[in-house]
Amino acid sequence: MIEQYEKFVNRTFLSLGCLFFLVIVVMTFVQVITRYVVNISFPWAEEFLRFCYTWMILFGILTTTQIQVPLLRIMIFERLKYGWILSSMLYIVMLICLFILVKGGLKLYEMNVNSYYSAFKISISWVYVPFIICLSLEMIRIIIAFVSLAKIKKVREL
Repeated sequence: MIEQYEKFVNRTFLSLGCLFFLVIVVMTFVQVITRYVVNISFPWAEEFLRFCYTWMILFGILTTTQIQVPLLRIMIFERLKYGWILSSMLYIVMLICLFILVKGGLKLYEMNVNSYYSAFKISISWVYVPFIICLSLEMIRIIIAFVSLAKIKKVREL
């Protein structure tokens, strides 16, 4: 089940990350050409690029394997008879930390709902949406891995 989830996440968000990267390259090129050749500058371009850059980074984070400590999880926990219990506790700690981060991201989103970019006229809170989505999807990945670990009782890569 976790393999299907990772395949979906990797395929979907890698495509979206590449799309945002392409938009960033094209917009930056257009911005440079119009600024230095035609002497016209788009005031909204910098804010738009910042918005795209944030989404691209978080889509890229979702397509990589989870940041973890393999020495602790694989090399130590898999050698112990009940290492899967320690690994389960590690998953629980990770879920608690991610929950706290999502809660903080939602608070930042709420704090900036009434603040707007000057040229783009959208709420600054939209910058925090990919952060919340990324962490929520990572929580789903850990829950799936936790259920899988509880079923097979064997430590493996997340």
